[in-house]
Amino acid sequence: MENWAGNVKWSPQELLSPKSEEEISDIIKNAVKSGKTIRTVGSHHSFTPLLATNSFSLSLDNMQGLISKESNHRAIAWAGSKLKRLSEELADNNLALENMGDINVQSLAGAISTGTHGTGITLGSVGTQVEEITFVNGLGEIITLNAENNYDEFKCAQLSLGSLGVITRIKMRCKEAYNLQLDIRKEKLSDVLSNLKAIIAENRHFEFYSIPNSEWSQTKRSNIVGETAGKTSKFSAFMNDVVLENWALQVLCSVNKAIPSSSKIISSIIGSFISNEIKVQESYKVFSTPRNVKFTEMEYNIPIESYQDVVKEMLKLINKNNYKISFPQEHRFVQADDIFLSPAHERNSAYIASHVYKGMDNLRYFKDLEDLFVANGGRPHWGKMHTRDAAFFSKAYPKFDDFLQVRAKHDPNGIFVNDHLKKVFGV
Repeated sequence: MENWAGNVKWSPQELLSPKSEEEISDIIKNAVKSGKTIRTVGSHHSFTPLLATNSFSLSLDNMQGLISKESNHRAIAWAGSKLKRLSEELADNNLALENMGDINVQSLAGAISTGTHGTGITLGSVGTQVEEITFVNGLGEIITLNAENNYDEFKCAQLSLGSLGVITRIKMRCKEAYNLQLDIRKEKLSDVLSNLKAIIAENRHFEFYSIPNSEWSQTKRSNIVGETAGKTSKFSAFMNDVVLENWALQVLCSVNKAIPSSSKIISSIIGSFISNEIKVQESYKVFSTPRNVKFTEMEYNIPIESYQDVVKEMLKLINKNNYKISFPQEHRFVQADDIFLSPAHERNSAYIASHVYKGMDNLRYFKDLEDLFVANGGRPHWGKMHTRDAAFFSKAYPKFDDFLQVRAKHDPNGIFVNDHLKKVFGV
């Protein structure tokens, strides 16, 4: 088996696909007796070895879909639900998630367990929309947690890296279904940075893509509107969605890979393809973007107060070291939260995601940027490439030791810990 990017491969002894919580409980109890370990797999979109195991891989693909629509815009779904399917089923019930990341192929459990986030400084990560979690722990017990019955353990379960147990059901806080107007613009990076504070404050969602070795950026502003979905320019949509973000990017990155010295020219061409566009669609369609060009990724969370200085230093690094990289970087902004292992724990945050085309060397580029981010209070996205260990995380997260205690309680035999998590947790 391998992850989406192809940079992590593993050979499990068996792939299990249970259909009920009781079946999962039996699997866990048998794993404890036989000394086996279990890693739950979703859509394989983590760039770190979170899923890797030579024991049991457990898929929740047979446990998908909306279970029930609750009062006050709440909904309960099976944790294995792919976000695309969940979004469509919520829409059928006139509901929508408050916020989403930029892909919809992930499973719901995988998204919250790794800290998946969208953008919007008044909105948190996907996990902040979770109000109740049911999981089967390392003793085979079916546990339901919420902020009322056990606050600390619930805050651990909202982002657990799959280390407390197998998540089965999730209760989400939703909104009445709504449309977003997406405004895509070609703007100079210097102008975006100069006006960033106002732009973030004036828009429900704002993100942008900067292009290494280019003065241009692609910005995206999204706001709730009452207009009918479907209003768009076909030419602009084709240029942005098909040409820039997929077909042309694939071709240009292939050229960059074959001829590394062409990176600055490639960056200039990518910038020239950016086209202005305004369209109105259902919220879940605006949030998600097709990702057909494969890459490796490192993403760091930065305290928003440090963001401008970090970007300035990052641009100096890119200019100085000439990394031969032209793949755009993604910049997003997220509200502080109280989830124990959330990179946005107790601080409004900016996320900077750096990408390298599949098959190209990312070592120096990622290392230099990681050193910069860490020196400025950065915390890595749990599902993206990083080199941090338990010694780092124990200092970076005020509640790290509390999380480890809860983890040990629910998984005393360590059946949900692989080699990667041993390094992360120091066990």
